[in-house]
Amino acid sequence: MNKKRIIVTIIILSASIFTGIFVYKNYSVNTSSGEIVISKKSNYDASEEIKKALNLLNSNKKADFITNVDTSSNIVALSFEGLSDKDTMNKIIHMLDEHGIKATFFIPGIKAAEDPSIVKMIQKGGHDIGSGTLSWTKNMDKLSSKDLVTDFCRSNKILKSITGKDPVLLKCNSTVYNDNILTAAYASGNKYVVNSNHYLSYQSFKNYDQAYGYVKNLEKGTIISIKLEGVLDSTEYGEKRAEEKPAIDKQAGINEGKNKEEKEVAITQIVEWILKSIDEQNKTVVKVSDFSSAQKYNKPQKIKNVSNNKYSKSNISNNNQVEKNTLGNKEENKEANNETNKETNNDIDSINFKELIEKNNKKQAPVVSEFYTTEKSLAYTFRGLSNEASLDKVLDTLEKLNAKGTFFVTKEEILKYPDRINKILSKGHEIGNGGITTNLTLLNKSTEEICKEIYEVDKLLKEKGITTNAYMAGYGYVDPQIQEALSAITSIPSLKNYELFTYTKAPIVNKYKGMSAEDIVSDYFNINSYVSLRKGEIVYFRLDSNLFKNEDAIANIIELVTKNYVQNGYINKYNEKLKSYDLAQKPLGYSVVTLDNLQKTIETSSQFGRYNIISNPIPMKERTYEEALGMMKTNYIGNEYIDLSDFSEEEKLSIDKSGTIDTKGENVIFFSFDDWGGDPVINEILDVLNKHNVKATFFVISKYADINSGISNANPNLLRTIALNGNDIGSHNYNHELLGVDRKELEVSLIKSYNVMDSVIGDLDSLRPYFRPPTLLLRKEGLAAVYESGYKYTISGNITTHDYERNSAQDIVDYIKDGLVKNKGNVIVMHMNDQAYYTAEALDIFLTNNEKGLYGEKYKIAKLSDYLEK
Repeated sequence: MNKKRIIVTIIILSASIFTGIFVYKNYSVNTSSGEIVISKKSNYDASEEIKKALNLLNSNKKADFITNVDTSSNIVALSFEGLSDKDTMNKIIHMLDEHGIKATFFIPGIKAAEDPSIVKMIQKGGHDIGSGTLSWTKNMDKLSSKDLVTDFCRSNKILKSITGKDPVLLKCNSTVYNDNILTAAYASGNKYVVNSNHYLSYQSFKNYDQAYGYVKNLEKGTIISIKLEGVLDSTEYGEKRAEEKPAIDKQAGINEGKNKEEKEVAITQIVEWILKSIDEQNKTVVKVSDFSSAQKYNKPQKIKNVSNNKYSKSNISNNNQVEKNTLGNKEENKEANNETNKETNNDIDSINFKELIEKNNKKQAPVVSEFYTTEKSLAYTFRGLSNEASLDKVLDTLEKLNAKGTFFVTKEEILKYPDRINKILSKGHEIGNGGITTNLTLLNKSTEEICKEIYEVDKLLKEKGITTNAYMAGYGYVDPQIQEALSAITSIPSLKNYELFTYTKAPIVNKYKGMSAEDIVSDYFNINSYVSLRKGEIVYFRLDSNLFKNEDAIANIIELVTKNYVQNGYINKYNEKLKSYDLAQKPLGYSVVTLDNLQKTIETSSQFGRYNIISNPIPMKERTYEEALGMMKTNYIGNEYIDLSDFSEEEKLSIDKSGTIDTKGENVIFFSFDDWGGDPVINEILDVLNKHNVKATFFVISKYADINSGISNANPNLLRTIALNGNDIGSHNYNHELLGVDRKELEVSLIKSYNVMDSVIGDLDSLRPYFRPPTLLLRKEGLAAVYESGYKYTISGNITTHDYERNSAQDIVDYIKDGLVKNKGNVIVMHMNDQAYYTAEALDIFLTNNEKGLYGEKYKIAKLSDYLEK
């Protein structure tokens, strides 16, 4: 019996202990009211964590502060705030994965608890998850320490319960990070608080060009924060200059009244544009947590020991820099490096590089990512000789395409692969100076060390009878030390013509691992952005990438790019039946040449080639408002269909409506082309004009010729080509602003438009103070602003062809023929945009017919400056 009692007692005690543990873990006991109150605990109960955190407050230890870093590395961090619906989040995670980017998501605890599966999906994608406080409350700096700890601990508990990890990062909404915040954060388990001054929302950009310009203006080491819900508030526009901010929400073209589904579509578009812009501008994206080792609270510091920290290339998965750091395998590299390190170089030791750098006085060599040239050529550049099979395939393909490239080689490759270098040279290609250090360690070297690397490789090449004036740092890296080093070293006579190269396009990137050449080219050269490659562009191919199992892959990419974007280009062809456009090709006929060819071919009066952008263009002389009103009567060449409703009755009687020019009885036609387009359509128009030995007038949306516009396809080379062919060039405004927009905005655009074009073609007799109103819309104050800004003539014209929506070239020809006025100067409005498929063909037919006298008396073909004051 005693034994049974003992067993029963043990069972009762065990049950009591188990019950006590279960109650302790799952229920809370409150006796503050004088009664025992037992309530069920939540899985997210943080009462114990809060209690511990409140005790830690007395330690006065503070969380570290993470914000933008001061660095020469071309890095940014990408973070997201809040949560959207599961489908939208899935799309965003998929896009990040495609670009090989890992981001940081700051998630409010309550949002996480509502749908833990989304949080797990983010975590599974390899992204960091930080606390966005419990409910993303604003102005938390006004809360007490106890309230802050309660909020932070509850959010942390939820996130840890879902992810299994303590969130060390904390980001507060529109909050000043005072000592209270930092102390409470540390006590709650958040080691770092994160601050950003670059915010985006679903309303931030109207189009890709705005996103591209925004990313271009970001400083290195910036944290970009994307709000997944809501719009920006007044604290989130930052203190940067206006042109460095995203578009103000109210101006973004998306109404706040958009429904939830439309907003979700908009935010995915914003993310897509940002990722693409980062991709094209060769920026490396790191996690926010990676910035922690680079700075201390209120003391941002330059990143040190790049090769040993998280910014090392081997630890960065970036869509523009493939993951393989070294050439060949590690053992091969180790052996090669040992051999090269044994060498001594008395010649290098005899040069005082410090003195060269001091005499250079901090000057920086310009970076050449594309050439300012009118030559119908562009360049392919290559790095990586370790994969001989891939190299051979590429050399065979280049030979088949009659293309020549520039292969940048390193010191290691010069010593290790002399036969491969000789093979490249034997095919007529060029060898460039690829330096010694190829990974991101280069960005942490001193100016003197970089000078020595450039000089040493140049010397090795010269010893083998190879001369070059081209240097590419690493995988196209650029920073002030590299620029300063190259500038300093050009004081050595044998290196005086050296230039620093990077690239505009690099289609061999991480996100394309294992994909076919067709899919890569289709995705990278998205037809909505690129109708062709441009004159002077530099396209870079990494040959030793381990992204492809098929050794034909890179050669196949090169062949597709050459055939579709160099030898030919794309244009949109109007489909009358569908009231839309079909994609079609036009011959382009560009060639691929070595960098040396483009470097040495200088533009002269008789040949196309390199030219310089003018740094201080001469502006037009501005006029008074009274002078402008007088010019409306004499210097506006109108159109009979123009709305003149805001002009007085007297002004309506005096203003021109004929749209023709007084040519003293001569039958003259002035062909004019509006807007802007790619190389295929504009070159075709120029070819037709040259075939018939006639000139025309081009009214340009000048932002597309502005190298500082921030758009991805700015093309000053095409503008200069138009000018060199002897044509007149006038303005169609900077951004195609209508004459009915805000007057101050209009004046800025009018003046900027002329100045930009003057910087490209101001040294040629081509730029005219002529203006074509966008869409031909006329408003009195807008027209006055044109003349006040310094323009002499505003020209609408008498025949508007609508050539961009015609079914055939003959349709355009017939329309022109039917609208001609005898004994006057007919001003024909045509277009040079990427929808003007039939324009050049129609021009050719009309000019041929005119030469045959099919329209009666032959019309003289002239440009506007032949009859108007220049």
